[in-house]
Amino acid sequence: MRWIVYSLLIINLGLLAYFLTTPGNTDGFTPNDANQGEGKTLVLLSEQQSGDLPVSQQPVRVSNNTKLCYALGPYFDDISARVAQARSLELGLTGLIAQHKVPNLKDAEFWVHIPPLASRGEAMTLLRKLQSKAVDSYIITQGDLTDGISLGLFRQRSSADGLQKKVSQLGFGEVAIREVGSTSTEFWVEVREISKLDETTRRRVKAEDKDVQWQMISCRHQPADV
Repeated sequence: MRWIVYSLLIINLGLLAYFLTTPGNTDGFTPNDANQGEGKTLVLLSEQQSGDLPVSQQPVRVSNNTKLCYALGPYFDDISARVAQARSLELGLTGLIAQHKVPNLKDAEFWVHIPPLASRGEAMTLLRKLQSKAVDSYIITQGDLTDGISLGLFRQRSSADGLQKKVSQLGFGEVAIREVGSTSTEFWVEVREISKLDETTRRRVKAEDKDVQWQMISCRHQPADV
């Protein structure tokens, strides 16, 4: 019996030595296989904080047909915009100048009027009633207020409010105020290659220009894919 015990002991020791010296099988996968030959690792979107990215790489939710550009502005003269455009071209970027008409609030005026009536005849009848009350007025003959009654144009809102209240108290129905004014032209330099516009590049294009900033917009020049 003793030789049987010794035989079993020797067999167990042999099996133990085999498993200790043989690497485990994990279906051909080893820790070094995970990224072998890869230069980058996968980062989940949920793990990637957009605040850590440069502005040019911030995620933007747009439709499939929308082309995005960076725009630098606003410039209020064509020459300054063209100088910035030249700087962008020197860096190999496709700088394009876009013009936009914007209200000039400094020159805004306030137009007191009665909205359009159903016909020119009704407008004439109301005009006579207003003039009989010594209210200066005339019929509007063009634009979206045609057949309305103009009561006056003022630089001060308080003056327009005063006339509106006065005419309303005379019982002539609705009296409205429309803000109107001249427009000015803004110039923006649009750059299509948004992936190239890191912070350093944007700073080089902007240079020492004051009161302008970069904004991401839909390309107004409908650029081709770049």
